[in-house]
Amino acid sequence: MFNVRQAVILGAGLGARLRGTLDDRPKGFLKLGNRPIVEESIAKLVRTGITDIVIVTGYCHQFYDQLSEKYPFVRTILNPDFATTGSMLSLYTASQSVNSDFLLLESDLVYEYNALQALQHFPMDNCILLSGKTGAGDEVYVGVSDDRVVNMSKRRDDIKCLGGELVGISKISLELYKHMTDLAPEKCKHNSQYQYEDCLVDASDNVAIHYQCIDNLAWIEIDDENHLNKAREKIYPLVEQRDSEIIISKRVERHVLLNPGPATTTDTVKHAMVVNDICPREKEFGDLVEGIRQDLVRVVHGAGVYEAVLFASSGTGAVEACLSSVVPHDKAVLIISNGAYGKRMQQICDGYGISHIDYNIDWGKPVDCNQVAALLEQYQQDISHIALVHHETTVGILNDITTISRTAARFGVEVIVDAMSSYAGIPIDIKDSGIHYLTASANKCIQGMAGLSFVICKKESLEKTKEIKPRNFYFNLYQNYFFFTQKHEMQFTPPVQLFYALRQALNEYFLETEKNREKRYAEMYEVLKKGLQMLGFRFLVEKKYRAKILTAIIEPEDENYCFTEMHDFLYKRGFTIYPGKGAIQNTFRLANMGAITKHDITKFLGHLEEYVVKKDIKLN
Repeated sequence: MFNVRQAVILGAGLGARLRGTLDDRPKGFLKLGNRPIVEESIAKLVRTGITDIVIVTGYCHQFYDQLSEKYPFVRTILNPDFATTGSMLSLYTASQSVNSDFLLLESDLVYEYNALQALQHFPMDNCILLSGKTGAGDEVYVGVSDDRVVNMSKRRDDIKCLGGELVGISKISLELYKHMTDLAPEKCKHNSQYQYEDCLVDASDNVAIHYQCIDNLAWIEIDDENHLNKAREKIYPLVEQRDSEIIISKRVERHVLLNPGPATTTDTVKHAMVVNDICPREKEFGDLVEGIRQDLVRVVHGAGVYEAVLFASSGTGAVEACLSSVVPHDKAVLIISNGAYGKRMQQICDGYGISHIDYNIDWGKPVDCNQVAALLEQYQQDISHIALVHHETTVGILNDITTISRTAARFGVEVIVDAMSSYAGIPIDIKDSGIHYLTASANKCIQGMAGLSFVICKKESLEKTKEIKPRNFYFNLYQNYFFFTQKHEMQFTPPVQLFYALRQALNEYFLETEKNREKRYAEMYEVLKKGLQMLGFRFLVEKKYRAKILTAIIEPEDENYCFTEMHDFLYKRGFTIYPGKGAIQNTFRLANMGAITKHDITKFLGHLEEYVVKKDIKLN
């Protein structure tokens, strides 16, 4: 269970003993692997359930400031007196940003993931992590009595009962932190080098501070060249090995979903749902939802102009909310349909009695933008909105939302885009594309859990809809948006655990980055495409229109082929595939979205080949 969701990293130090090696960077930006050690620490914090990271900076603070721009869950606070003060002043500087119990870390640490897990699962509020003997040469020894910390010293002789060596990772309650910040001003006045370790000991007179010792913990604090060499040669390889083992040992039995959604999720997204029971009317939960709303908008580069409105529903709920809330009663919506989900928009409008003009295309064929322009011109007095699907998962075709949106803009028509299976998988710049409403769900490329959907609305457009007489109640866009912004609560009871999973999924998206997620998906597609071609399968959609997230494959005409039998064969081997739907030829579909890799696709292709050979299916 994730007990603590905030972390404070102390990163203000000069790192004087590593100046020649660092080249004017903070110590946290040493690299032992592919990323600076502070970014590796951030990734581990996110995996263990941390959703808010405060970094106190000083020397070369601009490096850390760049992390706050890169990761929405990272904030930086500058200690302007970093060069002449100790670590407690840095921790005191963070007081305006600390609003809950937190994990406290130093930025120059290399450690195994188990260090964080041990603290997260420790039953007491305050806990200092200790290790066995390290031989580091700069050890801080911790004295204990009756399961409590009583003193610390770099002199072993000062310790009567040794609990272990200080690692530099602690779990701090708000109560303890208040005692520390009460002590800090006076102590720092008399000792400018007052350290947070000293303050912990001083505060332990009033608040019980416990300890957890992991005797053989893999960790090191890098203060000098000897530490750096030891980290490279011994500690970091051991950390990598142990981290891979602990992830495997705690993994939920894995099944690879190659259907169009829900998608395969990480274990950490699954684990994020195991949280303390909380009333969704609490401020803490409102803060969680607000952070999610902001970051959903950030994924499509709409910050400051767009608002996200969330619903407890499948993706269809978001589409229904949008169409039934934004089209005026005396206007119509032009719906482009080249698949089942364009048709579903038409069905929703029929259900609400919303006027719609349909541009129907054979499923799997591209949109003719000239025809769109012709329809907009023909019905320009009637049409207020145009609606289309970005990635039509019926067949795996990608529609050109930017060109269509800009065509709509010439006629003063607002644009509704169903981005259900492209959001967070294919880069979208909602401002540049001129989209007014974008619908998506948590369970596809953002890699969260099914049951949450959302509409990202241009605020200016959303505000205008309050004048429309409501056709709906639960799904009214403006009323849900207004209720949350006024009360900091969801209007209707939300699926609480799914929000925690979405928070984790968003954090993992920003850790991976937009560019790398697109790259991973594209690389999987290339492996899948090549493998299918080698086996002799044919594709429904012309190459230049494929989305590279889902591929529709024409079913073999061989009498030995049976989709249900093939599905069951692959399902028993850990892979789920999906039948086609209503295309001009019979198909089955393979999606390469979610928390999967090229290795998964290669393994799948091996099993698919096994089935084809076993059944002697002729594909050419």
